Amino acid sequence: MSISSVMFVIEKYIPYPVPAGKWGFSNFVILYTVLNIGFKGGVLVGTLKTLIGSIFTGTIFTPPFFMGFFGIIAAVTFQWLFSKLNFFGYIGISVIGMIANNFTQVLVGSIIIRSNSIFSFLPLMIGLGIISAIINAILAQKMEEIFNESNFGNNIS
Repeated sequence: MSISSVMFVIEKYIPYPVPAGKWGFSNFVILYTVLNIGFKGGVLVGTLKTLIGSIFTGTIFTPPFFMGFFGIIAAVTFQWLFSKLNFFGYIGISVIGMIANNFTQVLVGSIIIRSNSIFSFLPLMIGLGIISAIINAILAQKMEEIFNESNFGNNIS
């Protein structure tokens, strides 16, 4: 969770072409957690990452906070549900989570600003999100390999 929170803060300073948007690289920890620990662990890590990261970036309880918080809850839910199908690999589940996250963020944003114009950013967000979803999948899979090699995984659950 601390890795994810630190990356959340660092990402604020990496340029992103959508206003108030971020690459979402901190979500690889959440992807790993959902796939190896489960839904509750994913919700816990996602919630704490968003809270701690928002405190450090000064965005707690602002519109981007609520967009990110509900986005990550949607991502965890969809990632967990689709992981139960045993059909998608890390990349597929990561892309599904990214789409759920981005759609929910835009939906929450449209409710906050009372305009659907924010949906015009969704295709760009999903297009860029595919890049970060693939990178997150690779990082989460690598994290799993490291934990399995070092036998840390037996101590997590």
